[in-house]
Amino acid sequence: MSPLFMQHTQSYHSQFTALIAQKKWDAAEELWMNLTDELAGQPEALLVLLHDLARAAQPQRAANLAALLAPTLRDNGKHHEWLFALKLQSEAKHPDQSLRSELIEAYQAIYKDDARLPAILAVSDLGNPRVPLAQAIARVDTLLALQVGSYCRQKSWGYGKVKSFDTALQRLIVSFPHNPDHAFQMGYAADCLTPVSADHIEVRKQTDLESLKKLARETPLELLRLVLLGQNRAATADQIETCLSGSVIPADQWKKWWDNARKLLKRDPHFELPARKTDPVVLRAAPVSQQDELLEAFRSGTALSQRVEIARQLLKVISEIESPELLVQEFQDGLLEAIRGFKLNRPAELIEAIHTLDQVRSCSQTPPEPTLPLLLDALNRVSDLPGVLDMLSAGAQKFVIGAVKANQPDLLTQNLNRLSAKALDEIRDLLPGCALPIEQRIRNQTASPDLLIHVAKSLAAHPPPAWAATPPQPMILQAMLVACDSSHKSAKKLRELLLKDDSLLTDLLVNADTQTVRNIGRAILSNPAFEELDRRSLMGRLVKEFPFVQELLVTKSSQAQPLIVSWRSFERRRAELDEIIQKRIPHNSRDIAQARSYGDLRENFEFKAAKEAQRLLMRQRAELELLLARATPTDFSDVKTDTAQIGTTVTVRVLETGARQVFHILGAWDGNPDRHILSYPAALAQALLGKKPGEDVEWEDDTHRQRYRIEQIEKVSPDILNAL
Repeated sequence: MSPLFMQHTQSYHSQFTALIAQKKWDAAEELWMNLTDELAGQPEALLVLLHDLARAAQPQRAANLAALLAPTLRDNGKHHEWLFALKLQSEAKHPDQSLRSELIEAYQAIYKDDARLPAILAVSDLGNPRVPLAQAIARVDTLLALQVGSYCRQKSWGYGKVKSFDTALQRLIVSFPHNPDHAFQMGYAADCLTPVSADHIEVRKQTDLESLKKLARETPLELLRLVLLGQNRAATADQIETCLSGSVIPADQWKKWWDNARKLLKRDPHFELPARKTDPVVLRAAPVSQQDELLEAFRSGTALSQRVEIARQLLKVISEIESPELLVQEFQDGLLEAIRGFKLNRPAELIEAIHTLDQVRSCSQTPPEPTLPLLLDALNRVSDLPGVLDMLSAGAQKFVIGAVKANQPDLLTQNLNRLSAKALDEIRDLLPGCALPIEQRIRNQTASPDLLIHVAKSLAAHPPPAWAATPPQPMILQAMLVACDSSHKSAKKLRELLLKDDSLLTDLLVNADTQTVRNIGRAILSNPAFEELDRRSLMGRLVKEFPFVQELLVTKSSQAQPLIVSWRSFERRRAELDEIIQKRIPHNSRDIAQARSYGDLRENFEFKAAKEAQRLLMRQRAELELLLARATPTDFSDVKTDTAQIGTTVTVRVLETGARQVFHILGAWDGNPDRHILSYPAALAQALLGKKPGEDVEWEDDTHRQRYRIEQIEKVSPDILNAL
């Protein structure tokens, strides 16, 4: 067969597989029909195409086309090809019953000299229409392969050698390491034994272990090729270790041997080394250079995300590719085409693609075309910049922030409270101009956990920047404690910062007065964001620096004060507890079970994340149950108005300015400063409670002292209660 003819055949196969990959079934079928004349003398090539079609979930089409080819193969005496075509026909949904007779005829033509055939055909029930055809064919093929001297595998007993095949008694004798004369009835053998080659790695371990050890020392890739062939051309690192460590390679030398073998695998085009440890190493049917593999994958990828992923793989290995300029140019052009044609409303995906294009262009030897216009155009269509930044990879986030800083810095400074701690690190040079809004956020206790984390880290600098040192440090700590109890995704990071930094808590209280320190201690003890052990740890640091705080621990340990709460807030907390118990915990249990099924818990990210979520849910459940047990719900209907009490509205006059203010004193979980609702444990509410109209109240916050005179006390209106 001429090289030119071989080249044409390979070209046809590439065209056919490309049509299959695109699911153009009719076009693939038409191409095959057109090739029947040109490849008439090479029926095996036509059958290979049909095999590919059947494996692409189109067995009916493959069966129909094989039926057209089978008579010619039979008439030309190509019995092996004829049998292959008949087997393809057997995969149809409703194969013709006459096919069984043709299969028997084909087997008889091929194995006419095998005296075992009549007994094998009888035991396999190939002619019995009540036995599934695929099962009968598999039995015939298995028994024909189990010749005397051949090897097989049984899932419980391992690998053995066929010693005898007695058709009269209809049984086989197989020699296993633990049982040298194990007898099988032919029918049972057809179902439970799997023929394997004498070159199978497990067989070689029994028959030729020394040569395998020599391969391990001298040609590791040849040894790995044997392992992968025995695993259907693919095996994970754990499977390879199980096969070789302790038998072919000493267990204490395995890690060193495998590290060296991985380096060899990476350079050999016959093998495909996965990016993740849990994915298999693959032995390719034909060698593929890294460059050709990437280019083929890039060309076949139609979605923007697919091309971006392949481009990232190129960036990892581009230093190993000789003369990559043409490859880089094609990747640039392909990415640019996909970016310009991207119509979906997924800005993060688009920006990631632009960032990848920028990285690819930086590898070009010619001056790269700037990607900034593409990026700015994409950003102009973004309505939520912080939200998009959170969705980006670290590299893309840095890329975007650099561009926005240089062109539209206000987009960043106006969203300080929504930026992540990493993003704030990138714009630290812009923060001196934001000192006032940062301080206001801290005073109002609305600063995000990320912003507070950045402030705390900035205060640790020597010297700290002026903008971070402007707010009083106890006020920063109070804002942190409030933010720890928020639902913000970074609240956990802020709690961890307070717990892990042994000096942060006391450093922020260096210049605080005793009352402020006491208030901080109370805030820690009543903060549901911390577990009991964490509260003790934080309070221990306070007591060590400020011994008078010990009195708070004595009071707390002596009695747990009940909480007076509104019915609405009580029901909200109870509904939250019910949601956790009835929905979130069962859902988490299912997540854990699903993640556990993936195996390899050491590298199982899904399992670790589910277990972490379980710990959080258990903590939330315990805290809510404790709070609800202490809570006494009320509707405030029997409240008296002769003095300021829980459930009253208090009108006061500010003695310094004459301005009037109204405060609604309600339950422990009802506080809402924006609506002038005070929870009764709040410092101002405690100052007002028990006072009568006409009495003066003096109250001091972190910044100044305030004096009020109570003018009127009345019940809280139903409108306020209904709006809780």
